[in-house]
Amino acid sequence: MRLLSLLSFSVLAGALTGCGAASNSDYNFACPAQRLMQLSLLDVSADGRDETLLGERLDAIQVDAERVADCEGDLTVVAWSESSSTSAVLYKGSITTTGASEIGRDRRLPEVVSGVMNDIRGKLNDLFAKAPASGHDLVAAFSIINDFARSHSLATNTLSVHVFADGISTVGSGSINLPFLTSDQVATIVSQQQLPDLSDIEISLYGIGRVGGADQPPQQVVAVATEYAQQLCNSTGAKCSVFTTNIAS
Repeated sequence: MRLLSLLSFSVLAGALTGCGAASNSDYNFACPAQRLMQLSLLDVSADGRDETLLGERLDAIQVDAERVADCEGDLTVVAWSESSSTSAVLYKGSITTTGASEIGRDRRLPEVVSGVMNDIRGKLNDLFAKAPASGHDLVAAFSIINDFARSHSLATNTLSVHVFADGISTVGSGSINLPFLTSDQVATIVSQQQLPDLSDIEISLYGIGRVGGADQPPQQVVAVATEYAQQLCNSTGAKCSVFTTNIAS
């Protein structure tokens, strides 16, 4: 239903070498009282490599990077596809600048964020050149989040998680790549998954049901993907928000 043939590497050139989204020039983001840790997960399955879709997701991740830079926090960007074992870290580190004043520091933020995004695009280029396009497993995203949360202190940091994916799992026991699934069938599939305890972590899933290319799934498929994503996330105990056509974070 959704798997596409491997896109040629040249098709992705625009998304991976472009200038990215326009910068938030005032860098006036709302920052948490504790240090911000931003974890952004990027689906790089077959549909996730569509140039337009990938470009929109990278623009959203740039906004994540801008907020981290403004809040002097830490950013981790992880790409994954058919399992957590296929994940690859595209960026991990703090985003800060130096300056005698806040105004002076803010003036350097666009340049710093641009460098971060260039690093991310460069690693994506390498990843796409080496790894074939594959299926998508949304369940794996929650395993990646759990691994990250367990290796960082949530008592002294504020963890924000953004997941950029269509949510139409096509591999593993969590596959919903079937026509006309009912709510009860979705609930059964979710109940069969081994999901971690992510209690109280704020997780936002963006672009659920949105696939690459001009032809989008019928509304029924989008509704199933949305329900599936919401049920999966709720089952972890996290504070969940699911967005369909909206990719911007």
